[in-house]
Amino acid sequence: MPDNMPETRINIFAQEEAASSAPVPAVRQDASGVEYASFSERLLALLIDVSIVMIPGQFILMNTLGRNIIEPVQLLKIEGLLLAVFILYEGIFSSGGRVTLGKKLMGIAVASADDPERPIGFFRAVVRAIGYFISTAILFLGFFLAFFEERKRTLHDFMARSVVVRLRPKGTVETAAVGIVGAGLMCLFCWTVYHQLFAQGSLLQRSYVYQAEKTLENLSLLQEIHRGKYGYFTNDLQRLVLLSGDPVQFQRDIQASLDRRGFRIGVSQDTYKIVANARDLRRTQVIFIPYRDR
Repeated sequence: MPDNMPETRINIFAQEEAASSAPVPAVRQDASGVEYASFSERLLALLIDVSIVMIPGQFILMNTLGRNIIEPVQLLKIEGLLLAVFILYEGIFSSGGRVTLGKKLMGIAVASADDPERPIGFFRAVVRAIGYFISTAILFLGFFLAFFEERKRTLHDFMARSVVVRLRPKGTVETAAVGIVGAGLMCLFCWTVYHQLFAQGSLLQRSYVYQAEKTLENLSLLQEIHRGKYGYFTNDLQRLVLLSGDPVQFQRDIQASLDRRGFRIGVSQDTYKIVANARDLRRTQVIFIPYRDR
């Protein structure tokens, strides 16, 4: 070997040291460089999207109705309409390369599980939106599947053959801002759900109480019919039911609006009093006294 030949030395540890010193991505990244969104990013995006549709819809519904009461069946129809709007919103803006506002703010998007660089179609996006409710109905287990799946996929992702990918990295300021906004929206969303389902004065609460009061009014009319026919008021519910003209349906109405526990009819020679509990979560007591005795 000539003495003047340059010597080349290769440090076989250099590549290992460089690899070990390289920053580790916060979310999973596959061989193609696609980064999959974290559970927290997806949750905050969903809360933003739900808030866009459901919270304004609930406030509009409350302000429109005011103190007017509607039956529980009608209220459920309106709630179903809001859910349909949400599904349509998700179907349109989670397909064809579009993103919902929540995902836009979070810098994530829905893509095909077969090719994460391609978006999903409208039909699959609608299936995915419906999957939200299935994931929720099984005690939110469909969402927590993301903690165990390699690409952070949830049950609704499996239903639509989709994944959620990151569109851009986030800085410290943006991450903090998103966290604050997301926490605020989460509190607002939880308050809305509580107010609509459990709080006193909510639409659902008022509807059940209204239905119970309406049933007692119908029973009072039957009491007047019974007295006109037999000369006295009765505390026998079956006798009143038989006077309704459709005993089977009237019995169903009673069972749907009144709790069996706490129901009683008090009578005297000249008046009567009906006490019952509505079938709401609070089992609100409702009382009917003839208008002439009030």
